[in-house]
Amino acid sequence: MTRAMRAAVGIALIGLAVAGCGNSSDQRAAATTTAAPKAAAPSPDTIGLCGGVSDAEVVAATGSAGVQRVSANPIGCAWQPATGGDYVVTFHWFRGSSLQDRRDQVTTGSPATVRIAGQSGIEWRGAQSCEVAVAFGDTDFIDWSERSSARACQGIEQLAAATLTQAGQG
Repeated sequence: MTRAMRAAVGIALIGLAVAGCGNSSDQRAAATTTAAPKAAAPSPDTIGLCGGVSDAEVVAATGSAGVQRVSANPIGCAWQPATGGDYVVTFHWFRGSSLQDRRDQVTTGSPATVRIAGQSGIEWRGAQSCEVAVAFGDTDFIDWSERSSARACQGIEQLAAATLTQAGQG
């Protein structure tokens, strides 16, 4: 066998050996292993404008007659008295924010753990205000707040439950 033939046979054998390594059981196992799918974040269509609740529902839940919506977008809304002044009711959808981080950000009253429509949440009560933040999906939370009402927490808990139900999470 000539030197050139031996080299060609050697190269062919090396090629077969390398190709054989590509079919090892370790590589097949690695090829079939997949990463766990990431949880999909809810889209703005999931909730609907202003938490999926109407102005009439806000008035009915809070007892704040004479309020009107003055701000609306897919992640936040506000209602204030028709005569003007500070906001009375607000809704916010915090996307990619931790519910736990929110616990330390609110300064109105002490935080209390609550469950609304089956979801974990945090509630703060002040003398004339209340805020409820509730988990929404894996990485978001919704937040309803109200000022100037003796029954503030009852109303915004109802609004938070309506938002979660509207979005299929309650």
